[in-house]
Amino acid sequence: MIRKIVRSEDGIMNAKDTLEKINDDGWRWVIQGQIEGKKRDYTSGLLAAERRGKHQNAVETAEKLLGDGMSPEKVANYCSIPLEEVLKLKTEC
Repeated sequence: MIRKIVRSEDGIMNAKDTLEKINDDGWRWVIQGQIEGKKRDYTSGLLAAERRGKHQNAVETAEKLLGDGMSPEKVANYCSIPLEEVLKLKTEC
């Protein structure tokens, strides 16, 4: 009888240890997912800021070229900006 109790206690302790490990692994998984999500958000934000900066630079260059008398078609081509946007810039200058 004592052996049976000891074996069942050992089984319970093993089960407890296994459940604790699973729980710890689950939390690690959640935390790792949060870290990776934050990294993706940060990288995405940097890329968006870089695109906005490049576009702003292209707009400033387009304004200068339009000011020097270059045709809107050439400005759109050289600055990689849609012609409609260049035409709008021209009316604002």
